[in-house]
Amino acid sequence: MRLSIQSKILILSLSSTLIGTLSLGVLSTLFISRTTQRNSMQYLKDQANSEAAKLNNLFESHEKYTMATAAGIYSQIKDDSTFLTDPKNLSRNIDGIRERLKSTIYNLSSTKSVFVRFNPDITHSNEGVYLVRNAPDGMFENHATTNIKQYSPSDVEHVGWYYKPIMTGSPVWLPPYYNKNINAYIISYVIPMFLDNKEIGVAGIDIDFDQLTKQLSQVHFMQSGFAFLEDAEGAVVYHPTLPNGLTFKPEEDQIELSNSLYNGMNLITVAPILEINAQRDKHIRQSIIFILLLLGFTTAITIFFSRSITKPLKELTTEAKKMITGDMNAEFNIRQNDEIGELAKSFAAAKFHIIQHMKQMQGLAFQDSLTGVRNKMAYDNYIAELKSRIESGEIKSYGIAILDTNNLKEINDTYGHENGNAYLINSCKLICQIFTHSPVFRIGGDEFLVVLTGRDLDNHHELMSQLKESMDLTKNASFPWKQISIACGLAIASYAKATTIADTFNKADKNMYINKREIKIAEHRPLSRDEEMHEEKHAANEAQEPGTTDENA
Repeated sequence: MRLSIQSKILILSLSSTLIGTLSLGVLSTLFISRTTQRNSMQYLKDQANSEAAKLNNLFESHEKYTMATAAGIYSQIKDDSTFLTDPKNLSRNIDGIRERLKSTIYNLSSTKSVFVRFNPDITHSNEGVYLVRNAPDGMFENHATTNIKQYSPSDVEHVGWYYKPIMTGSPVWLPPYYNKNINAYIISYVIPMFLDNKEIGVAGIDIDFDQLTKQLSQVHFMQSGFAFLEDAEGAVVYHPTLPNGLTFKPEEDQIELSNSLYNGMNLITVAPILEINAQRDKHIRQSIIFILLLLGFTTAITIFFSRSITKPLKELTTEAKKMITGDMNAEFNIRQNDEIGELAKSFAAAKFHIIQHMKQMQGLAFQDSLTGVRNKMAYDNYIAELKSRIESGEIKSYGIAILDTNNLKEINDTYGHENGNAYLINSCKLICQIFTHSPVFRIGGDEFLVVLTGRDLDNHHELMSQLKESMDLTKNASFPWKQISIACGLAIASYAKATTIADTFNKADKNMYINKREIKIAEHRPLSRDEEMHEEKHAANEAQEPGTTDENA
């Protein structure tokens, strides 16, 4: 089935539009999918990192506060040797520590209690500092100190805060535990104090774990994501739904992120993959709707303009076929301000460049590569044109000058072909300077030809004299290849139709060899064998052709 141009354009345009739109859709969907998913994941990570930073700041501020407290006590003990042993002095110092802690503890948030306890084996008393936040008003109040001797070191809920740091010998964060002394779920940071390798007590601070987890429960990741806390071994210490002590494993449709915390725990963030990809899916749906609308719009435009494209395309096709067959008269005159118009301009530009290129190639084919003047092929083409112009009566008379450079072989043999080429170039320049209104051809290795018409034909006597004078001026040149010597023969066809161009050429060639012999005799040099053969050839025909006259330089 033969399809019309309009149908082909319509099919091609719709196919291209469909392929382009689908390609755009696939690429944009992939880009949106990756970018949005990456942004959503980055948002989740940033939110998790932000919550982890808040917790770490909380833990770090409590840790620094406890270190400052312990440093102050160390300083007092070093300044007062009876700090721990004198009961009155001990009571006074404890009262001072209590007041100092009361005045500074409000700078911290989420603090449940702060305490300082001394080794009862040294103080022989149960005295210490124990400030606990009162829930209703949030004020810190004095609380009865725990009788350490009353409990076993393994009783974590009563005295774990004292014995574990002492046994560890370094500051320690205690994992979340229930403190029965104040009936609260807390996290403790405790610094053991030693003097001369002997325990003198502890300084510590408790964070209200229930308040901390309440704040954490109010943080939402995406829509239904959540966060929980694990200890260093991966056991749950806080989870919105799971009991403590279990190990959490995310579902296949969940993403889990972990952030290490300052106190050794891990903040775990969990969010559904579906919610993470929700923004991506939304953008993809919008992209698909846009692509479908774009496809419909471009299809309508393609159908609407298909007829306006058919006619100019047919015209372009017809003119392009002419140009392909070599007819450079093809016309691309379509004046449309669209792609067809641009295509027509491109064809016109291509035609122009082809013509210019053909002219350039023709010029190169007709140009002598060494001297730049026309070559033998150009001469043959010119003679054919000259013959037509003579037959038509356009040319009534003309002249042919044949010029042959002397001494080229000696220069080549003595000074090299590069200087021989320079000799030919210099000779050609001189010929062109004399015959400025006539075409100059290089028809052989050292042979040039000039066709004289018009002004140069009328002034041929003066031109021949100028040629001889110009050559005489080069006799004293510094290099042989600048000393120009040219044998010249001229034949004038006074009545062009009375003789042939070949006869005129032969007369000029004969006169050139006559002139060459005169130059050789004057220079006391013999003719070459080729030159003698040319003289013998011309001696066989001495008769003067009618309508021609001979002249030599």
